[in-house]
Amino acid sequence: MRVNEKIERITADTLICGIDIGKKMCCARFCDLRGLEVYHKVWFDRTKNLDAIGCHITAAMYKENKNDVIIAFEPTGHYWLNVDKYFKECGQETVLIPTYTVKQAKEMHDQNPTKSDPKDAILIARLTSEGKYVSPIERNELYQDIYSGYHIYDDISKEINRIRNKIHVWNDKYFPEIEHVYKIDSVAIKAIYDNQLLPNEIKNMTDEEFTELMVKNNSRANKKSITKLKKLCEKSNGINPDNFTKKEIKRLYERFQELLKELEEVEKELIELASQIDYVEKAVEITGIGYMSMVGIIAEAGDLKNYEHAKQVLKMSGLSLKESSSGQKKGKKHISKRGRAKLRRNLKQIGICLVGKNNFFLQLHNYYTTQRDHPLSKLVSINAIIRKFMYILMALVKSRESFSEEKAIRESCINFN
Repeated sequence: MRVNEKIERITADTLICGIDIGKKMCCARFCDLRGLEVYHKVWFDRTKNLDAIGCHITAAMYKENKNDVIIAFEPTGHYWLNVDKYFKECGQETVLIPTYTVKQAKEMHDQNPTKSDPKDAILIARLTSEGKYVSPIERNELYQDIYSGYHIYDDISKEINRIRNKIHVWNDKYFPEIEHVYKIDSVAIKAIYDNQLLPNEIKNMTDEEFTELMVKNNSRANKKSITKLKKLCEKSNGINPDNFTKKEIKRLYERFQELLKELEEVEKELIELASQIDYVEKAVEITGIGYMSMVGIIAEAGDLKNYEHAKQVLKMSGLSLKESSSGQKKGKKHISKRGRAKLRRNLKQIGICLVGKNNFFLQLHNYYTTQRDHPLSKLVSINAIIRKFMYILMALVKSRESFSEEKAIRESCINFN
């Protein structure tokens, strides 16, 4: 909905209930079309039965002779989800006032920087009457599963990186030579970590003993690498660990392997879910776009069919452009970074992959960075690539056609060589 449509939604028969949501206690205040307060403020406990606030809303509607109500609140953490569920089950419309909007409007309300729950509640109600609200994204079962599953996938990925960094630290201190020969996630390194081997121990082993240990559960082990590691251990400068430090590497490596298996399982489930969406199958036909790329977008943005234009998704991700200009100067444009950081991160990764793997987007990137009258930096060019990709993706969603590189080149205003 556009701002004018949102304002027209509020009529003389509409009661607006603004709620400041806290972890436990919440404050509700009521106003009409013009922002005039029409009912006393109400405190209620979010963790108990919410019928109490429901009764107050009904009483306020009866007192003011209203037959329509909108409940508005700030999306405070995860606390608002329970309140939103209750009112939707009651058949009442709920809207959200962005946190930054409330913060910026505080001083305009009474020229006072004071913050309090009752002040925030009436401010939320009055901002709603001005059409400053947004509607929360509603996900059906499939999209909710993707949302929840992707957050698990993201958490596991972060934990893998944390464990990986700890292993790097351990290696740097006690076994600095090992990463000159093996990568942490290679199969060949498992024997060393499982047996808690250190350079001085390997040094005292014969070549035959060390080779036998390394190939015991890995018949395809590279004997040249084994010999190279053995020679490096003879001149190792690793410090001497204590008993618990030796046990630490085995624990870290076992946890690392567990997490990799968990990540693989979650990824398979997410790909199965994403493959049920028709436009995902069209999108992954684009070179450089995989199922997990689309899962990352859908998890944060929801069903792309709910959006009318690519600009809406870009704005949600914080990739919309801003500038500070006046009559005296023309400001430079920058991305706003006011939106969903995870969605912005995912789109950035997609932009980099497209430039690396897709011929059309690579030529577009070369044009932006070398052939324009005012060439863009590589980072700004990636942002432009992301915008182009989102326009193409939304066209695929609306038209249900497949991506054609030849058509994209033909319809582009750029002269591709």
